[in-house]
Amino acid sequence: MSARQRTRYIARRQELLELEAEVQRAELAATFARWEQRRMLAWATGAGQALLRALKSPRVRWLVMAAVLRAFRRRS
Repeated sequence: MSARQRTRYIARRQELLELEAEVQRAELAATFARWEQRRMLAWATGAGQALLRALKSPRVRWLVMAAVLRAFRRRS
């Protein structure tokens, strides 16, 4: 292999490696975005479950209903 061919080969190989690295960065960014979305969804699910557990208590339901009725009374 001549020096010119070797230089071309190295340049082409470097180009391919840079393209591959760019694809890997894009995949990694997409993966992190999915993980972030799952984390937010998991947090929202946990908050929703906690709210439902709290609303099972009659005292909490009564307090919520009293607050809602008070808000409606102020508007009228």
